[in-house]
Amino acid sequence: MKKFKFIVTILTLSFFSVHVLAHGPSRQKVSEKIVINASPQKVWSIVSNFKQFDWNNNIKSTIADNNQVGSERTLEFTNGSLVKQKLEKTDKEKMMVSWRIVETDNKVLPVNSYSAKIFIRNNDDGSSSVNYKAGFYRGFMGNDPPEELNDQNSKKKVQEFIQDSLKGLKKVAEKN
Repeated sequence: MKKFKFIVTILTLSFFSVHVLAHGPSRQKVSEKIVINASPQKVWSIVSNFKQFDWNNNIKSTIADNNQVGSERTLEFTNGSLVKQKLEKTDKEKMMVSWRIVETDNKVLPVNSYSAKIFIRNNDDGSSSVNYKAGFYRGFMGNDPPEELNDQNSKKKVQEFIQDSLKGLKKVAEKN
């Protein structure tokens, strides 16, 4: 009887330990900042226009119904990929806008449950600090993702997208 209990205990523990190791993906986060030599109001006028995202050089066109919370826009990338986003919140007083991805093409943004926020802050010298934050899960939600959909590649693609967006925003906002 003791031997039987011992075997059952060992089998039970090994069964649970396998399930503990076999968990899904963890939420990833990317946060990038940039200083822009333009007033916060000028930067806000660009960022808060949900109908435009032409400040990212990888975006060929933007199609959006309007600038109201709940609006959706489709970003067409220069490679033909489409990403659909939904405006979640805008706060003019705090100069914050947030949105989430509704549909994505894993070739450009290999993510699931992606949400992002942009905050604009006054630097008291006429310039602005822009903080772009995103949270997401990798492109493959199961265990053992293919390399192009794993945590590292998903995070790299999001980081590149955010950096390109901020560089483009700086270029557009600093034009006279």
